[in-house]
Amino acid sequence: MNLKDFITNPIELEYFEGLLSQLNEKAEHLTIATPENDTGVYPTAIAPRKLLRDELPFHSYEDIKQRYSTKEVVDCTLWLRKMHGGLGSSLDRSDYLKKYGRSTPGSKSTDLYIETEEFGAISLAEAQIIQASKKTSSFKKVVLQDLVNNDVKPILDEMWKKYEHLLNDNFSRLDSVIQQKLPTIKNGELSLERLAPAGHGVFGYEVFKGPRPEGENVIACIGNGEDLSSTPDRAIVNWMLTENIPVVMVTTTKTERDMKGGQIALKTEGDKTYLTIIEKAQAEQAGQLEYFEKLGLREEDDDAFFNTNLVLVNLNAVKDYKIALPDLIKNQKGEFLQLEGAMGSVLLNSDRLARDDAKKLVHILNVNKENRSKFFNPIKSMMDYNFIISYKKLNESNFHFNSF
Repeated sequence: MNLKDFITNPIELEYFEGLLSQLNEKAEHLTIATPENDTGVYPTAIAPRKLLRDELPFHSYEDIKQRYSTKEVVDCTLWLRKMHGGLGSSLDRSDYLKKYGRSTPGSKSTDLYIETEEFGAISLAEAQIIQASKKTSSFKKVVLQDLVNNDVKPILDEMWKKYEHLLNDNFSRLDSVIQQKLPTIKNGELSLERLAPAGHGVFGYEVFKGPRPEGENVIACIGNGEDLSSTPDRAIVNWMLTENIPVVMVTTTKTERDMKGGQIALKTEGDKTYLTIIEKAQAEQAGQLEYFEKLGLREEDDDAFFNTNLVLVNLNAVKDYKIALPDLIKNQKGEFLQLEGAMGSVLLNSDRLARDDAKKLVHILNVNKENRSKFFNPIKSMMDYNFIISYKKLNESNFHFNSF
């Protein structure tokens, strides 16, 4: 099979060929350090204090907010990139959609609705458009871009027609990035019998390589399309521009609700230390699931930093960094093997290259438990959605959720 004939986007081709090249490589298996077995892999909850201090570019949102808050419009272009591609098959909403005359599901963001006084019942994807238009009161220019698949794009395009009147010199839309369904592996060979997207790592890779808005001070923000909180405030952006911070991964202090998500960790190899993420699947594979889930919740632990999937990139500050491909994730679906990569893996592999040159690319910005809902209101199930609409109130002046 000639992939060039099938994958039309050269960046996605480069990304997929990178995943394919790892197919026969032995995957790295991370085992978390224990008192009995010091593997050199330390989630922040158990990392040696000196290692954290010397090797983790860590910042507290509360400190950033105090030091870099401003009431002025920040002189930058905020490039909001919202991921709408995932079907969210674990979120059963078939009966719910019938209330809105829908039978075919799109993404979570296009299928879940909120009530508003001005616009009536609108989807979360529509709310993202309205919210972005209001961000021009905080940032000189705002550009909204949808990260989608072919199934979701027509739904979003139809929604955008209702809000074209919001577009102006300060608020614009960039053409959607379409994540193509790609070949899978069957019997060791590429197959077109089953096509599947190759993970959200492509969006992390493409932000460095693809077309971007014009302007000198461009801050890209990649967040989940169904999460209205996945947008930075002026303090964060002002800090990144003032201090020339290249990449920020936003984390939040782990709570008992966060048993399954990835945790930021440090990994030592000889005299080098690298950033990594420990995922639930890795802990299961190592027989450490219970240990992994308790990290950060025990009395003797420091905070565990839980990954929110919210990423910020200062395009001025990343010009001289090499960008790496993600590690391959093998996702077996029956007789077919899907090749996938994660966005966090793109960033941390790139940070590893930078550290080999005595630089640091990725900074961790942790938001405490009290402020987490400002940037993180994930919807993994209808229970999460029902909690948000029951216990959060939409502030229609800025289209963010506030607690009652």
